[in-house]
Amino acid sequence: MDLTTLVDPLMTSPLLYPLLAGLSSLDAVLPMIPSEAAVLAAGVFAHADAPSLLLVVVATALGVFIGDHLAYGLSRSVFGSRLMRRSNTVSQAVAAAGRQLDRRAGLLIVTSRFLPGGRVTVNAACGTARVPLSRFSPASAIAALAWAAYTAGLGFLGGEAFVENPLLGLAVGLGLSLAFGGIIQLIRRLATRRTVRPKALLLPRV
Repeated sequence: MDLTTLVDPLMTSPLLYPLLAGLSSLDAVLPMIPSEAAVLAAGVFAHADAPSLLLVVVATALGVFIGDHLAYGLSRSVFGSRLMRRSNTVSQAVAAAGRQLDRRAGLLIVTSRFLPGGRVTVNAACGTARVPLSRFSPASAIAALAWAAYTAGLGFLGGEAFVENPLLGLAVGLGLSLAFGGIIQLIRRLATRRTVRPKALLLPRV
């Protein structure tokens, strides 16, 4: 049986929207959940007006926003400190992100949503550092809407380009998403190096 035949009933079901919201929420604490693939797939099939692209974006953005606050709350509680003690990798990543929160919390929250693993790390850092919700929530809302529109939009464009083969459109969308995340990561690293080098030049020689 063709995989498209199995997916079609779900894409035309009203249950798709709460499913996307649920997957996008859980993705904030369980990164192995394939929320991105699900949103891309919904976008691919939306080119045929079922599902609704607008509802896909709204449901996904709502799920991301809820998930961000779930991760933030858990990191701010005793669970956050326990996780930091159990994993040196996580604690180092959170500490590195936390050092940048005072200067550019909003920008970091938004851009991290497009980086592999960035959402989990930054949300944990915000909760651990107790970034006020007055700063965290607006940035989370912008990040959620931007990521939902971007991901579903990629799928939609892939669905239009490969009408006869939706799975190929999904594969292209995933590839473009990974490439875009890699470009952002590269730009971020180059910007960090440029910031560090001038500071190093100012250090007194011994």
